[in-house]
Amino acid sequence: MTPRDDPGTAANSAGAVSGGTVVQVGALHGDVRLEHPAAPPVPRQLPAPPRHFTDREPEQLRLREALGDPAGRTVVLTGTGGVGKSALALRFLDAAAGEFPDGVLYTDLRGFAEGGPADPADALDAFLRGLGAAPGSIPRDLAGRAAAFRSLTHGRRLAVLVENALSAAQVRVLSPGPGPHLVLVTSRLHLPGLRVDGAGFVDLDPLAEDDAVTLLERMLDDGRTRADPRSARALVRLCGRLPLALRAAAGGLLLRPRQPLSRMADRLSGELRLDGPDGTGEPSVDAVLTASYLLLSPPARRLHRLLGLLPGRDTAPDAAAALAGEDPERAEELLAELVAASLLEETPGGRFAQHDLVRLHAGRRAEREEEPAERERALDRLLHRLLATAAAADRALNPGRWHLAPVFGEPPVRVFATRVRALEWLEGELDVLRACVDLCSRTGRHRWAWEFCECLRTVFTLRKHIDAWEATHLAGLASARALEDPAAQGNVLTALGGLYLTLGDVDRARETHLRALAAWERAGHSLGRASALEDCGVCELARDRPADAVPYFERALEVHTGLGRRRGIALMHRRLGEARRDLGEHGAAAELLGRALEFFTEDAEPYMRTRTLRALAAVHRAAGRPEAAREALAEVLRIAADIGAPAEEAGARVMSADLAQEEGDTARARELLTRALAIHTALSSPEAAVLRRRLASPPYAEGP
Repeated sequence: MTPRDDPGTAANSAGAVSGGTVVQVGALHGDVRLEHPAAPPVPRQLPAPPRHFTDREPEQLRLREALGDPAGRTVVLTGTGGVGKSALALRFLDAAAGEFPDGVLYTDLRGFAEGGPADPADALDAFLRGLGAAPGSIPRDLAGRAAAFRSLTHGRRLAVLVENALSAAQVRVLSPGPGPHLVLVTSRLHLPGLRVDGAGFVDLDPLAEDDAVTLLERMLDDGRTRADPRSARALVRLCGRLPLALRAAAGGLLLRPRQPLSRMADRLSGELRLDGPDGTGEPSVDAVLTASYLLLSPPARRLHRLLGLLPGRDTAPDAAAALAGEDPERAEELLAELVAASLLEETPGGRFAQHDLVRLHAGRRAEREEEPAERERALDRLLHRLLATAAAADRALNPGRWHLAPVFGEPPVRVFATRVRALEWLEGELDVLRACVDLCSRTGRHRWAWEFCECLRTVFTLRKHIDAWEATHLAGLASARALEDPAAQGNVLTALGGLYLTLGDVDRARETHLRALAAWERAGHSLGRASALEDCGVCELARDRPADAVPYFERALEVHTGLGRRRGIALMHRRLGEARRDLGEHGAAAELLGRALEFFTEDAEPYMRTRTLRALAAVHRAAGRPEAAREALAEVLRIAADIGAPAEEAGARVMSADLAQEEGDTARARELLTRALAIHTALSSPEAAVLRRRLASPPYAEGP
């Protein structure tokens, strides 16, 4: 099977993807419905605000003054790591949510994280999707995405929280278009370029001592600070009056409800011999983290260390269990212990994340306390768990596709009840899975690198995560070459060719598919060879060279016939029918498409029936058989309504409009085009712009 017929290319993804809304993939096989989506929801992307918060009234007043500026404002919160910039930003934006009826967007640029900063292009991709942009319409380059974001947000009253910015340039491209927006930035740097741009700055110092004691008291809520105020003040001073350090200290104390505050203060001042902050705040934070870490149970300490090895920013409980080699129930107990100690944060989605300073602490402890071999074993457990789960999700999304990666032959580690659940898992883990491919390729785990790519093929082609698609597959291709494995190379090249065809770069797609064909032939892999032959034929059709496409499809048909693959034979009949149609050989085209339709009807593949019927309708129309064309299109509309395939419905209505116009019924044609436009608009499809231009031109603009 080729990506053109699994849920993997521009050819059928529009029928399965609604930009910015919940994705339903029933259009692929008919068991999950895709209704016409409503307007995309208002994005509310903020993480939960901190439960405990104190003071910062002067700073909050400064932020309130920035609200309501019709020209929009940018405000930068600066301060050392752990001083509470994120807490203030989240608290303020949560309280002011009503000021932003058009939504609140969020991104963490990770400017100070160990793995390096995030790409603003990825942040813009997430923003555009959150605002309802169709995945296939999002520009590829940073400048294009920034321009699209400004256009989409022009005049909107929304807020954008940009965390951990490293430079003014990062922030500028994430700024909305003109309008009453607020861009709130957190950074450990002062970013003078933004000051030149007119941004406001709010510098956060450590909490006043009284406020720090109040925060500690609220977090403990057990009377210990009131019972020993002197030790409480000593403790907050040892924590540098930094909220992050205070949370860690409170977490350790909550693990020992009978331990007096003086014990924690003595531990910090005596055993750890703090010299106080050096301007970055990290020594104090690290010392307090260590004090809380030492109060954990040994298994929880080990999990804390291993979490510092994670390739992504956060993790799910089952992945943490695999990392630690624990059963899921025990892992959840240990995660709860880390959350109680304020060494881990549970996010609303049931995932677990570390502050970057906590992550650095965990990584340092792992280097000191875990043998290198154990660190590698832990990573292997995690990577294999994620790989196997990704394979299960891909299999659930597209059960008809054949697979090369060995992981697909292993017993499934998880069963996804629906394709929607599988797609949600892949999208939710996408950043982690992308990091896994990079890690595997860098550390010599080459087989897993290209296997991850195969597991990601369906989600990439459905949801058009173009940057991640290319980055992972280039890394996977490098690994396949390192292995000198031609089948693996052919597999990755096939997906890369699908990417380039999706981008409209037909020449590059053709060259890539020819390389894939050569690799499959070197490997002696018949199914891979058949897929590559089909892909090469599709490229020739895209180049308007149907005569050149026919030999590729005929060779692929020979392979499928030799293997006895009835579905492959039907697919090639459809492809050959499309090519013969484009050559004007209407009789041969109708016969081939009829054979394909017979199989897809018998095999209960309603989505492929709609594709084949539309091709057959085009043949009937070209051959001067409008009534037969209308009958085929009516069947497309019936099936599309039944399985929930709005893009197929829209395509059928456009062709029906063409038939009506050819018969002089402009009013009927306008009605059909208008209904198709409504569907494409709801799908955020680029086809909507094409139809708007058509409806604004004669004869539709002038009336019947």
